[in-house]
Amino acid sequence: MDYAAMYARGGIFARVIDIPADLSMSRGIEVEGDDDDVITDEFDRLDLVGNMSDALRWARLDGGSALMLLTDTGELDEPMPEKHRPDHRDSGHWNRSVIRLPRAVITTIRGKATTASLRCIRCAPFRWGTPVVPGFFTVHESRILPVYGDPLPARMRLGARVPWLGRSAAIEGYAAIERYQKSVRLGLEIMKRKQQAVHKMKGLAELIQNRQEDLVRKRVDLVDDVRSLMNGVAVDAEDDYIVYDQNLSGVKDVIGECQVDVSAQFGIPVTEIFGRSAAGLNNTGEHDLEGLYDLCEGIQKTSAQPAIERLIEAIGRQQGVALPSSYKIKWPSLWTPTDEQAAETRHKNAQAEKAEAEARQIDFDMGVVSEAELRADAANEGRYGLGVSNGSA
Repeated sequence: MDYAAMYARGGIFARVIDIPADLSMSRGIEVEGDDDDVITDEFDRLDLVGNMSDALRWARLDGGSALMLLTDTGELDEPMPEKHRPDHRDSGHWNRSVIRLPRAVITTIRGKATTASLRCIRCAPFRWGTPVVPGFFTVHESRILPVYGDPLPARMRLGARVPWLGRSAAIEGYAAIERYQKSVRLGLEIMKRKQQAVHKMKGLAELIQNRQEDLVRKRVDLVDDVRSLMNGVAVDAEDDYIVYDQNLSGVKDVIGECQVDVSAQFGIPVTEIFGRSAAGLNNTGEHDLEGLYDLCEGIQKTSAQPAIERLIEAIGRQQGVALPSSYKIKWPSLWTPTDEQAAETRHKNAQAEKAEAEARQIDFDMGVVSEAELRADAANEGRYGLGVSNGSA
């Protein structure tokens, strides 16, 4: 299968690839410790969210992808300088591009300045209408930010085009979508044959035996014409005309199971792929969304975060900016509670705090703890606006 061509058809083929990629980056990225927004501003300038969404999209489709860093320091096939040159700041030419793995292959070339060998990626640009893609451009691995696909056993990665090649999510998933589409087509064919007319004609066998099929056809066509015009049927007194209504029970269930198959292959709820409402008594669909959010959190940590960490290091080296001494990538929660859910959470927290306060009161009444100890504990936990400064409340 040409997964790219099937994805380009849109519809379900595109939705199952786009939903996890877009949802994973929908809340953006937070960098804890970046108080001066040095890293965050650079992320915005590079449109990291948009480019990483595309990279995750192609990683799911092809088994991996990459972000390519374009700078004005050195050639693409040369290593990125380890230190920033004060007289050569990349303030206006720092850029990025997304590479799909079908365009890339690992290669080893001899360095220009030394005799050492350098690992590089050879990339072929796509040219529409050209049967054979001419030419390659070579990019050093230090300018490549790999974005991993689904895991593959190590022995199956031997000899791969690129070392971070993974498994495509479309291998079995697209086959499941085709089965679903086939079930829908067969269901429509069954609906076309839902009503079957049976014309019992006296002497039919004798007419056919006497090679009078034309007369038989004329009688059948006459019955159909009269039915179309008058919504009635005119037959001989000794003939009979019956319409059988076929039973469609089970067709909906088969199509529904094919939808579940698609959902299982991609790990995306049926409600998100097909726009169906949650099924079952008192089912709000929250558990389905939890599974989808878990999938996206896995994509964030295993596919996107390694590339983002390498990007932060490259920003510090190439842009000449002072990175925070300690920073941490934080992914905002994908779950947005409703007002009702938020109110219920506050109510439960208030009940828990009340129970804890009653327990502390019992300890105080029994003489287990003193008032000073209770106040120190409250200060350490920051209750009632209290805080600890320099070891004292």
